[in-house]
Amino acid sequence: KKTKAGCRFSLNQITIATLFLVRLPPATENRSNQTDPSCWLIKISDGKPLNPLTDSGLNANLPKVLDLINCQVIELGHGYVGRYSVHINYRFRGLYRNYIEKVEILRLSPDGDDFMVVGLFSHGVEYFALLKSGENEWTVLENMHGIQDIITSNNKFYAIEQSGGTIIVDQFFSVGFIQHAVGSPTNRKFLVEFSGNLLIVEMIFLENSESNAGFRIFKLDEENQKWDEIESLGDQILILGLHQVVSVSAYEFHWGDQGNLIFYSIDGNVEDRVTYVFDLEKGISIPLENCPVYCNLFWPLPVWLNSSESVVSSSMEATPGTEFANLGICEDVGSSFSSS
Repeated sequence: KKTKAGCRFSLNQITIATLFLVRLPPATENRSNQTDPSCWLIKISDGKPLNPLTDSGLNANLPKVLDLINCQVIELGHGYVGRYSVHINYRFRGLYRNYIEKVEILRLSPDGDDFMVVGLFSHGVEYFALLKSGENEWTVLENMHGIQDIITSNNKFYAIEQSGGTIIVDQFFSVGFIQHAVGSPTNRKFLVEFSGNLLIVEMIFLENSESNAGFRIFKLDEENQKWDEIESLGDQILILGLHQVVSVSAYEFHWGDQGNLIFYSIDGNVEDRVTYVFDLEKGISIPLENCPVYCNLFWPLPVWLNSSESVVSSSMEATPGTEFANLGICEDVGSSFSSS
């Protein structure tokens, strides 16, 4: 908890969200239905399966059993989400507000016992706050302006402001700034680690255009304290979730070096957000539903993952004494991936 300017802020819960790639091994891929994708992406948060782009729940749409025995399950990355609340101490009646915002955690020791947490507390004015394990009081950094994303990299916290300025905080609470502003204050910015580098991904909203959004990419030159614009991601693909950005090589999808893509969603509530793919080389954005190659990467479930009770029973009979979790088959999808 932290009291500031008549408001009491609380960070009540931190949940880890992990992005998994489920794919067929190359040997089986050629024997699968050619119209069905050989890869599938899923996010697991608090034991619940989610769409990685929209965070919409998949529980009601998933079959009771998923058979992962012949699949490869790869963890692509993870992030943290905090559940916040704020109590405004009005004279006659208090006002409460709850919200979800990204949290970053920096491990200070190999065993993970010592750590630092960065949280974003906001109500009118935004507070960038740090808490070290073993301490009872948040350290608040004020005069931050519209922080759009935070990330840990090279044992430091980085935050990008709406204005394009960069804030850097180390484990000793020393604060630095990169004065070189990036992009436009009207555009949305994301931070992501990319092949050992730190990137800013700027989403540019385009009016009166079939391509609803464009993107610019900047790479951090820490030595010279500036951001350099880059034209290509090479073989890398960016997955822009609501609270998590992940960079992954196209080779993981068995697409060779055909990367340079950004998957994202915009507009609407969580349940009806529209999803797109942006091709950096061509400079165009297309709805996923119009891209047969990519549209099934997130939903629906590939046919080769849709098992039946009889398949599970026969597998168990063929392997006496084997546990469900060891086979990668489980009625609880979250437990299945956790066991993996």
